[in-house]
Amino acid sequence: MTSFDFTSSGCLGYRHGPGELASWPRLTTGRPAILGDESGIGARLVAHVARQTGRNEALLEVSTLHAFVDVWSVLGSGHTALLVDAAAYPVGVMALRASTAVRSVETVAHFEVEYVARTVRRLPPGLRPVLLVDGLCPDCGRLAPLPGYLSVMGPRGGMVVVDDTQSLGLIGPGPRSDAPFGDGGGGAAARQGVSEDAPLVVVASTAKAFGAPLAVVAGPAALIDEIRRAGPCQVHSSAPSAAAEAALQNAVTDAAGGAARRRRLAGAARLFRELIKVAGLETAHSRDWPMQIVLIPGRDVISAYIGLRRRGVRAVPVRRRCQPGTGLAFLLTADHPSSVIVSAVRLLEEVLAS
Repeated sequence: MTSFDFTSSGCLGYRHGPGELASWPRLTTGRPAILGDESGIGARLVAHVARQTGRNEALLEVSTLHAFVDVWSVLGSGHTALLVDAAAYPVGVMALRASTAVRSVETVAHFEVEYVARTVRRLPPGLRPVLLVDGLCPDCGRLAPLPGYLSVMGPRGGMVVVDDTQSLGLIGPGPRSDAPFGDGGGGAAARQGVSEDAPLVVVASTAKAFGAPLAVVAGPAALIDEIRRAGPCQVHSSAPSAAAEAALQNAVTDAAGGAARRRRLAGAARLFRELIKVAGLETAHSRDWPMQIVLIPGRDVISAYIGLRRRGVRAVPVRRRCQPGTGLAFLLTADHPSSVIVSAVRLLEEVLAS
């Protein structure tokens, strides 16, 4: 039986096989991250990430969970009111349970600047608002309205924390026909031209676009310095492994290859959407992002998932976070050939017809 896999979030197709990576003398030092990086690779990587995202400073973390624990330990201290977008990815919220600093948490409407503004206006004087929001929502296909959020948070001395896992390495400024996702892959803030001095923190996994199992935090220099000095995971956990750093280095130094991969990925997403439309089916949004959700009623989505598996197609059954409804998510990558996409859609039609 043929096997068509649409469950990998490694959208640019980086594999980082043993022959592709620079060698390392030691997988991990076993020392806490706060004691520094003896190889120098980490320092070069964070400098690159800071430039790419348009932030002042950056640091590496083992995962986004580690990163958010450190971020909340600093931003949650003092008189802080944390506002969480209703559709925010769960990892940032999970990290709150490990934080003793955050005391006030309120859910706000998804990507609605005026709702956030009304919530901020109701806060007692002296409370600093901090908003957690995804940079790109795969359910509705929209980018977070970061300039609007910053205009609301800035006057109160607040901060916007962006979980940019979906867009780091993928989107950037200047989208056009030869670069559909834009240039550089700096993420949602870079796409929207957010200044480097803005009160904004980017937290993102590099496992998706770059295929490197670690995370980054980028933002104002003073905040990053405080996290590096006092973040619980910086103090009590090891730094990312040499293998993970080598994988990230392999991806971020591949500027020309990365641009070509983004073009192939955009073409794959566009073809998938066109075929789905011809088949008379509906996707969750109208953008050519890597994650395409084909809407299927809840009573049928598991049956469709099982039917596809029996035919050798792997997709992901999902319940949407920002809208009602369920569907099958097809995670497209730059490595998916047109023939595979055509066959997968044909088999989906066959399953739904039965």
